[in-house]
Amino acid sequence: VFLISPINLFWLCISLLSLLCGGRLCLEIPQLRLVDGGSRCAGRVEIIHQHSWGTVCGDSWDLNDAHVVCRQLGCGVAFNALLYSQFGEASGPIWLTKLACTGKEDYLWNCPALGLGKNNCGHYYDAGVICSGFVHLVGGHGSCSGQVEVNSGGEWIPVSDGNFTLATAQVICAELGCGKAASVLGNLPFREDSEQIWAEEFQCEGQEPGLWFCPRVPCPVGSCSHRGAVQVVCSGYTDVRLMKNGSSQCEGQVEMKTSGGWRTLCASHWNMANANVVCRQLGCGVALSTPQGAYFVEGGDEIWRDRFHCSGSESFLWNCPVTALGVPACAHGNTASVVCSGNQSQLVPQCNDSWSDLAGSAALEGHSVTCSDSRQLRLVDGGSRCAGRVEILQQGSWGSICDDSWDLSDAHVVCRQLGCGEALEATVSAHFGEGSGPIWLDKLNCTGEEAYVWQCPSQGWKQHNCSHKEDAGVICSEFLALRLVSKDQECSGWLEVFYNNTWGSICSSHMEPMSLSMICRQLSCGDTGTLDFLVPLREGSRPRWVDGIHCRETDISLWHCPSNPWKHQSCSAKEEAHITCTETPKLRLMDGGSRCAGRVEIFHEHSWGTVCDDNWDLKDAHVVCRQIGCGVAIDAMHYAQLGKGSGLIWLDELKCTGEEDQVWKCPSQGWGLQDCTHNEDAGVICSGFVRLDGGGGPCSGRVEVNSGGGWTPVPYGNFTLPTAQVICAELGCGKAASFLLDLSFKEASEQIWAEEFQCKGQEPGLWFCPRMPCPAGSCPHRGAVQVVCSEYTDVRLMKNDSPQCEGQVEMKTSGGWRTLCASHWNMANANVVCRQLGCGVAISTPKGAYFVEGGDEIWRDRFHCSGSESFLWNCPVTALGVPACAHGNTASVVCSGNQRELLPKSNDSWSDPAGSAASEGHITNCSDSRHLRLVDGGSRCAGRVEILQQGSWGSICDDSWDLRDAHVLCRQLGCGVALEATISAHFGEGSGPIWLDELNCTGEEAYVWQCPSQGWGQHNCRHKEDAGVICSEFLALRLVSEDQECAGWLEVFYNNTWGSVCHSPMEAVTLSMICRQLGCGDSGTLNTSILREGSRPRWVDGIQCRKTDTSLWQCPSDPWKQRSCSAKEEAYIMCSGNRPKSCPATAPCTDKEKLRLRGGDSECSGRVEVWHEGAWGTVCDDSWSLAEAEVVCQQLGCGSALEAPGKAAFGPGNGSIWLDEVQCRGREPSLWACAAAPWGQSDCKHEEDAGVRCSGERTTTPSVPGIFSLPGILCMILGALLFLVLIILGTQLLRWRAQRQESHRISSLEQTEDITKTNKYLALPPYSLFSEPGGQHAVATTSGYDDVEELPVPEIPSSFGMREKNFFSEEGGGTRCSQIGKWITMSPVVLHYYHGKDGFGHINDQFSFTTRF
Repeated sequence: VFLISPINLFWLCISLLSLLCGGRLCLEIPQLRLVDGGSRCAGRVEIIHQHSWGTVCGDSWDLNDAHVVCRQLGCGVAFNALLYSQFGEASGPIWLTKLACTGKEDYLWNCPALGLGKNNCGHYYDAGVICSGFVHLVGGHGSCSGQVEVNSGGEWIPVSDGNFTLATAQVICAELGCGKAASVLGNLPFREDSEQIWAEEFQCEGQEPGLWFCPRVPCPVGSCSHRGAVQVVCSGYTDVRLMKNGSSQCEGQVEMKTSGGWRTLCASHWNMANANVVCRQLGCGVALSTPQGAYFVEGGDEIWRDRFHCSGSESFLWNCPVTALGVPACAHGNTASVVCSGNQSQLVPQCNDSWSDLAGSAALEGHSVTCSDSRQLRLVDGGSRCAGRVEILQQGSWGSICDDSWDLSDAHVVCRQLGCGEALEATVSAHFGEGSGPIWLDKLNCTGEEAYVWQCPSQGWKQHNCSHKEDAGVICSEFLALRLVSKDQECSGWLEVFYNNTWGSICSSHMEPMSLSMICRQLSCGDTGTLDFLVPLREGSRPRWVDGIHCRETDISLWHCPSNPWKHQSCSAKEEAHITCTETPKLRLMDGGSRCAGRVEIFHEHSWGTVCDDNWDLKDAHVVCRQIGCGVAIDAMHYAQLGKGSGLIWLDELKCTGEEDQVWKCPSQGWGLQDCTHNEDAGVICSGFVRLDGGGGPCSGRVEVNSGGGWTPVPYGNFTLPTAQVICAELGCGKAASFLLDLSFKEASEQIWAEEFQCKGQEPGLWFCPRMPCPAGSCPHRGAVQVVCSEYTDVRLMKNDSPQCEGQVEMKTSGGWRTLCASHWNMANANVVCRQLGCGVAISTPKGAYFVEGGDEIWRDRFHCSGSESFLWNCPVTALGVPACAHGNTASVVCSGNQRELLPKSNDSWSDPAGSAASEGHITNCSDSRHLRLVDGGSRCAGRVEILQQGSWGSICDDSWDLRDAHVLCRQLGCGVALEATISAHFGEGSGPIWLDELNCTGEEAYVWQCPSQGWGQHNCRHKEDAGVICSEFLALRLVSEDQECAGWLEVFYNNTWGSVCHSPMEAVTLSMICRQLGCGDSGTLNTSILREGSRPRWVDGIQCRKTDTSLWQCPSDPWKQRSCSAKEEAYIMCSGNRPKSCPATAPCTDKEKLRLRGGDSECSGRVEVWHEGAWGTVCDDSWSLAEAEVVCQQLGCGSALEAPGKAAFGPGNGSIWLDEVQCRGREPSLWACAAAPWGQSDCKHEEDAGVRCSGERTTTPSVPGIFSLPGILCMILGALLFLVLIILGTQLLRWRAQRQESHRISSLEQTEDITKTNKYLALPPYSLFSEPGGQHAVATTSGYDDVEELPVPEIPSSFGMREKNFFSEEGGGTRCSQIGKWITMSPVVLHYYHGKDGFGHINDQFSFTTRF
């Protein structure tokens, strides 16, 4: 039986209807898009359904849902899942809400959800997402140039130049919004931190919407042949056309498309070389002429001023060099135009090399018929394209020109040919350095009018008597250079530009950060700059060449940036720009074991040197720590305690105040002035800027950053996987395995970090990540963020010494590459490896097949994957007690090698268990969306059995549950064999569905759901019958002591038996791990002076935990043995969190300590908070009244309750909402004695937090609850009134009784029959709905009446919280009174009236009552 969710069924119907229509779509195919986010991979999530685009509601929207969206769109992984219409409110329908994706679905509409169109949301809750994107360009001048990297599971991996094409580059530039590809460069060195290379070749055709959608071919044996990295430079131009009479033709006005639309080009500097490129690009033959303004149309946008400098051989106009700096506005109507031949196959005539035909070859502006030439010209080593040594490409080789007879006439031809204006200087004697290769021309004798320099008379090609010491050069009028002028600084000073053969200032008006960044990068002075306005006015006079510089993201040099025109005096003297550029901090700490500890070293004048420790103190150390983003200084170290440095000693006698930004800004003796040796090198130990606290070691826990000496938690609002990766790398903890959100903050956390980190994943530390201040200084969040790091950083399959899609499994750790042991290695693990490497699916796991002698010791860590993980390090790991691996027994995997191959679906047939059994090493694996887990057993190998089916976790009923069923489950989880199959909810009752019942496994099935059963959801059980299991690999830990919680003999539960742990060699990190795992603090000590009596197994010795381990089970040790050590080596441990056993937890011990008030104006008023499961949380105001407030006030010793305010009257709390629907009577000893919903189950928000205001200040002696409280006083008054009423009623009854007795006495002789008795119950109105049923009623005595008639009492329906009690016959004074029926114990006063004969036949009446207040 297959159960299909309504949404999945809907889309299945669409697919079937599509097939029924003969391949034509009868219904639309679902589509997905991101809107209003500025790019294809960011924005508001929208789905098309019923021909309408609609949104997704933000209810339950999280990163798992966002991951599905990003992957479906080919946009990498999700950086952020945004709520509350942060990309704007949409209109139209809201199609989906309450999505519960696992993150593995292929399509968003495959995720469990409330149902299409079913929601109660408004567009204020529209969900959004920011994806990483699948590709980026890094290391260039902005986001539109650099090396190509693609995103794989949150990690950026470089792409090699093997078979990389221009079409692929075009797709990348278009996807990034960077126009078209201007150039593609290969054979570049990979960036230093690139350890892995993308193992596929992209085969784009150029029309794809993104790189993700391009066809890919896996590289042979998992490694692409290449010569290096590939770099792409994009251009802001995306198209070109010739417009005439409003239509695009092969003649007309030149227009280029940019992100701002179509722009016309200025005719200034437009020439036939540019025109030929346009004609060729448009398939319009060759250029015939360039008539200026001939096709101008009034009313267009401002004419585009960018100047193109084509050689004529480029394929696209945007491949030509461009300048814009200083270019003036274009004259009205002076637009560039081209007339092409219109014949696509027509060729440009070859240029005439005849020296005698100079006039015929000169280019007349606007009307020359041009010619093609395979030769090319360039200027090199001059710092600009318009200055340098002259070189010609001839016969495939670049060569120079000899300077014999070289003059300005020759140079003019070169400058004009290159579009560089006029020649300012013709240089000789290898002014720009000596060239190499041939010397092509000598003794040129140009007139200055030639179109090409090789048309000038000369001695002929390669005819010369020169050496390269005579290489000719040129400086053209459009040669530009840049410098900073300063007496003593390289990267700070007055900004000057070389123009028109003269150095002059640049003006500072409108110089934005992007322009400053461009300038500093071009000067190799870092990537940011600041304008210095406080420097004195500059003396002297000089040109102030240019103002109004405005660089754009797509510009790759300052010369591309638009500005005001060149002018001799562009601004006043006080507006000359003085700039300070900064680069990555020139400071580091060495040989301290981490980035934040070590010997202080400074990079100055191109070399690293140290700091002398004279006067070195914490103030100096504070500056160092803050400058490198390492928090505050813990210790300032002297005398080269962290090793001697080498090179120069740069600074001495530092006298920092502790407030400086950089250590070299502190007063000192000056650079290089000192009298020290390297024996006096200063060092520092910093706190670090970030830490992980409260986890299983330094590599897992809540993220906290150091702000001025205090650790401040980071909220999870907009926290991303790249940020987690940066943190793990900084802490030396490998890679981020997972991060958890929405966790409660620690009790002591009063402040929350008020910035959002926006790491890209490549930063050297969290300090260096971009940050965004939170609105109004408070980040939106629902809790803290926890990160778990893994020491494993990479995995590969090695065969014949190269990584492939089959081979020996190797994992990279901080210690290098390690082979894995084949013990416990299975197909689930293998499938994760194949998927991670892009190698398809696992085919087999042959043991030791690829073993190579001479490697390191085989790694013993055991992985327990389910098969659905994205990375091997996301799988659970154990190492404790694992024995050494047999020689050559290494884990190996053979993958299918096809990344697009999918796993076949698992067979659910109940009748085919044999075929589904896993044969070690050779099973063809299948995928399954179901998952299995054990919960509430304290370990992954013990607990209640739960299955994830149809998006919901449910249990298994224990009918017929036995060891054979449990064996299947333990083997499926990689937990050994079953020791015990538990029943009757041994591990607690579950919730949700009960998926399976009456299992009848053979014990050989691969999956527990392959065992015969009644079918999914078919059962007659309740959760009291939930099945559980204890597997052989279940482990537990405890400290055995008579009177201490966190000190005692350390014992481990292994092989179904408790036994001791041996203490050799138990180091500090291991003791810390044990204490943290037991919840007993973060450090411990061994007590070796105590000897333990008795005999028991001593299970394990040699435990050596690593800082990346997150539990004791991951720590390597000696193998499990019954006698691992002698009795005197059993470990007795005292943890730092030790406390008496009377204290139930590390924090509050008593009921009074587990309750507090916060946010009020006194100790006895405020928001109610309770301690539960190690964290403080609030109480919801549903059903909150004075009765509940009274209990709180009495419990805290604060008198009586005056007020019970709700609606977060004392401010909203944070963390969990622990209690809801609390209903007290007012006299309970503590709040948790009141009736309430289960812990942590509520439908409330913190805007509904309950509060109290009590009558008095807190007292140390608690009053008796309920005696003098307001309800108590009312109860006493009511009781007194009721007592008076009962006295009066009793008097009347006694009178009536006397009259009856007299009447009976008179008629006793005539009447002999029995008179039956009447049993009457009179119940007064109830005072409380929560009465205690047991032991609070009065038993009515019968005084010997044994024949009392029973009168039935009408049964009163029970209300919520009431209990019923059956009363049976009770002995009393030797006689019996039979009372049969139900007594509803809800009244404060119960009246009992009896009438009848006694044992002697006498008539008697008896009255009694019971009060319940």
